[in-house]
Amino acid sequence: MKTNLMILKGGNSLERDISLKSFENVIKNIDKNKYNILDIDVINITMLIDSIKVFKPHIVFNLMHGGIGEDGTIQALLDVLNIKYVGSKALSSGICMDKNLSKTILKANNIPIVDYVYIKKDENPYLYKNEIDELIYPVIVKPNKGGSSIGIKVCKDIDEVFKAIEHIKNIDDDILIEKFIDGKETICSVIQCKEDLYVLPVLDINRDSEIFDYSSKYNKNTNIHFSTLHKFLQTMIKEVAKKSFNLLKCEGYANVDFIIKDDDIYVLEINTIPGFTVTSLLPKGLALSNKNLKDFLEEIIKFEMEK
Repeated sequence: MKTNLMILKGGNSLERDISLKSFENVIKNIDKNKYNILDIDVINITMLIDSIKVFKPHIVFNLMHGGIGEDGTIQALLDVLNIKYVGSKALSSGICMDKNLSKTILKANNIPIVDYVYIKKDENPYLYKNEIDELIYPVIVKPNKGGSSIGIKVCKDIDEVFKAIEHIKNIDDDILIEKFIDGKETICSVIQCKEDLYVLPVLDINRDSEIFDYSSKYNKNTNIHFSTLHKFLQTMIKEVAKKSFNLLKCEGYANVDFIIKDDDIYVLEINTIPGFTVTSLLPKGLALSNKNLKDFLEEIIKFEMEK
């Protein structure tokens, strides 16, 4: 008997296009002989509930990036309906989506993070001018809950900062202003299996732009390869990635983003629903590790079904 697998895609967030591209890559690689698959472009919660009632999924694979797909809303709904789903649960999803909250937890548990200033969207940013200045320019301004590096901006003075803040307010998000560290960006994918957690090899991100922004992230020319960092640093990165995964109660799989300066390691964020596009980092990490995406998809679905 085939398993009823519902795949969620699209949605109304700014990351809708990436979600649809993730779905395209997943549907090409998933073993269709094992599943009755129904894919849903989730426009609203009501239509999702109606589809669940009719299809009666045994498990849900959520590929919605940002918005209700990643902030715990969809996860909480599925929990209430007692439906299994791949990936982190509602609490963890909400925490990881909120960069300020996740950074607060990581810092309290001695995980190194970049110094930052947090400003709510309805607050006057001028009240934080001195705190921002103390970070020392340049700084990075980014949406607190946005993903795919949408809205991120490097600012060289306070005027540029205030302009970037207004842009983020226009996309209805709080603001995070981080100290700019001119270091090597790396990523570590953590995957949960029966035995324990395992970590894919640390990857270096070599980009042409100043930061790993939206265009760099989905540019086929961005060079992603096995890290050239010292082995002891890679070992530390892997351990910090696993500790961060556990601290934030992640499940299934997640990407942990780092910036490395000299021998200092900083966690930037944890992404509980990383992209599955052909240029996304998790699929690239699998490919560089000679792991098959089809097998990986089977592994994470089977793991959740058997829990």
